[in-house]
Amino acid sequence: MLDKNILTEVEGLLEQDEWNDDKSAFIKQGLYNGKLMWLICSADGEKIAATDNRDFAFIVARQNDMEPHSVH
Repeated sequence: MLDKNILTEVEGLLEQDEWNDDKSAFIKQGLYNGKLMWLICSADGEKIAATDNRDFAFIVARQNDMEPHSVH
């Protein structure tokens, strides 16, 4: 389950039309399974993946034809 703060920030960003599409990925640091990780979320807030490396999170998003956006 995603951190509520992450979902709140992503939902706020979705109000901006240019970020509300299937090609956007949101990169946010948060807890996953008790570890501080970099979360990759789709535009609708669904968690796609988690990694311990921020740069790798951006690479994963791009390799999946998504445009990563940092959420902080």
